[in-house]
Amino acid sequence: RLAAQAPTVGQPAPTVTVADLDGKPVRVGLSTAKRAAVVEFWATWCELCRALLPSMRTAQHQYGDRVDFYGVNVTVNDSREHVRRYVTQNHPPFVTVYDDRGVAVRAFGALATSHVVIIDRSGRIAYIGDGADQNIPAELARVVGK
Repeated sequence: RLAAQAPTVGQPAPTVTVADLDGKPVRVGLSTAKRAAVVEFWATWCELCRALLPSMRTAQHQYGDRVDFYGVNVTVNDSREHVRRYVTQNHPPFVTVYDDRGVAVRAFGALATSHVVIIDRSGRIAYIGDGADQNIPAELARVVGK
């Protein structure tokens, strides 16, 4: 079940705790350091997510010193071991969490993979997008500056 209403641009972002691939809790959303954040909902089989990887890699390269990057694996047809192998082989540019309880999916109203949410330093949602053609570096430039 999704949240009664998915958060929209301008609203406070949810902050949820989801386990990483080793079972350690990770806070997804606003960091305690008040850094901006990029949250991508993805799966190993998602073609749109694969196509979005270059944009995410560029964004992480340009803004990783000022922005936290989270990859929320939606766990649909993805075992924890399969995700671990994918991450080891492909080195996605984010901290990977395994949302097997759907906590982040519900909180952010992520209806599909390749769903990206950018949260500004004040904890508000600055961008929501879906699909392979998102320009994450340009969106981050708008949110955190060049």
